[in-house]
Amino acid sequence: MTKDTLNLGIWDRIVRGWKMTKLGMKVVRADPELMIYTLISLILSSGVAILVISGTFGLSALVPETTDTTSSNEEDAFALATLTLAFLGYMAISIVTVFWNSAIIASAYERLSSGSNPSFSFGIKKASECLPSIFIWGIISGTVGLFLKILEGISQKDDSPIAFFAMLITWILGAAWWALTFFVVPMMVLDKHGVFDSLQSSPKLFTDTWGENAGATGGLGIIQFLSTLLCVSICIPLFFLGDYGTIFGIVLILFLIGLISLFFVTVDSVNRASMYYYAKTGEMPPMAEKMGIVF
Repeated sequence: MTKDTLNLGIWDRIVRGWKMTKLGMKVVRADPELMIYTLISLILSSGVAILVISGTFGLSALVPETTDTTSSNEEDAFALATLTLAFLGYMAISIVTVFWNSAIIASAYERLSSGSNPSFSFGIKKASECLPSIFIWGIISGTVGLFLKILEGISQKDDSPIAFFAMLITWILGAAWWALTFFVVPMMVLDKHGVFDSLQSSPKLFTDTWGENAGATGGLGIIQFLSTLLCVSICIPLFFLGDYGTIFGIVLILFLIGLISLFFVTVDSVNRASMYYYAKTGEMPPMAEKMGIVF
């Protein structure tokens, strides 16, 4: 990161972040196969979730119905087995998500930096080269994510001061964790840094590019919200066409929202790749100029 870049004003930083979001959307539109990575991640994660749910029902079938004679040891064993299964499932989903996110970042970075159009297997190969780090990071990020989910669950139970405090802590810790670990995956998959080296270096890179990150993340969120709102608005007239229109409208809304989510989740990963290039060099990726985006 150059000295001139570090001295940019807040607005200039936000504008640059917005331009990175525009670049990310153009890259995904030009290379829609990047969304296949996200789709595979979603399918595999859903498969793991189904296995966990099925396993939970299977365990409950093995345990007799609760009666006065049911031992507390049996109940405790069932609870422990269920929690263990849920934990392992959550870790598996986290590892799957990190792997395919790494594949997107590797493929997008190659396109952004060299201008080439890498094959679908390119991202998978790059991610596979970092499997040990991906596995470790998946467990770490999954554990933290599970802890935040537990806090979130506590905050939604009632309106007590403890629930409000849990909600506040959840928001603060979630935002801090997102910021501090923003560049962990790019550093692992692109520069082959270890997990703990990446954890140490990521906060510094994020601090150097906080304004650009705010502009990119905020801009992406706004566009996604407006796109979703537009799709829902277009589908609303279908609800006035009777039962079949209502059914078709619901199906169409779900399909469009799913497609929008798929697109913008992929764009977010591409943004992370371009942001990493910018954090290291202080310049936009070479692909930006080819797509008509300049500082």
